[in-house]
Amino acid sequence: MASTNVARAAYEQRAVAVSHAHGDTQGTAQRVTWGIAVEAPVEIALNGTPWTVMLATPADLADLAVGLALTERVLRDAHAVTDVVVSEFLHDISVNIVVPESALDMSAVRARSLLGSTACGLCGLESLAQLHQRGVGVDAERSRADVSDAAILRAFAELPAHQPINAATRSVHAAAWCSVNGEIEVVREDVGRHNALDKLMGALARRGALVQSGFVVMSSRCSYELVYKASIAHTLLLATVSAPTTMALEWSAALQPPLACRVGGHSDGRVVRFPAEDPHGG
Repeated sequence: MASTNVARAAYEQRAVAVSHAHGDTQGTAQRVTWGIAVEAPVEIALNGTPWTVMLATPADLADLAVGLALTERVLRDAHAVTDVVVSEFLHDISVNIVVPESALDMSAVRARSLLGSTACGLCGLESLAQLHQRGVGVDAERSRADVSDAAILRAFAELPAHQPINAATRSVHAAAWCSVNGEIEVVREDVGRHNALDKLMGALARRGALVQSGFVVMSSRCSYELVYKASIAHTLLLATVSAPTTMALEWSAALQPPLACRVGGHSDGRVVRFPAEDPHGG
């Protein structure tokens, strides 16, 4: 359930100058209209008490709130949420999650009160050891399912058609949930890559689909916080447009979703895989 009263658009039309250079000759500038992605502070509250402020694209904000609460391990059970109220007053946007206190980890609420930017990582979590304190569950079976290269390349090829905000702005990330054969089922967009993934996880949770098998494709680089956030779903694989960092590989080994990236273009794309286990036995 969600109540929404936000009039702000995800992007604004602005006039820009576009020129087309010809060799060493500067082309004539042409005035055109371009979509500029909106980046706005969004206050997220739990039962009316402010919890955090995120800079985000003002779209799918109920998904963002629920997804962030889940990936921060503050919300134990998305099914316990009785309402998500999204409102705007004098350009200030707020999202209130209404949920029984028994479904919240209050120690995590206190520890994880945070100010998040669109460029921040997993705020406040300092080590893998803290994952065990968070009660992060890992399904050992998920890494055994096979997601083919063809499925990964299909998802990447189809992703642009599911990015209306990016089509207008060329400046936002997308996170997509895909079936095992590469069909895109749900997509969420945001100026922040981790916001996009939080929105996707929230959308899955609100549909009761976190337990369904699938994989995630993202238009961003692979960083450790994306591995952590994707692990709350039955994620068989996390595929991004660039190779992971060493820390992302460490978190993949701990949380088990394998990693992959696409290299090359749509016509000659290849998949590079990064399994959780070292193939050389190191």
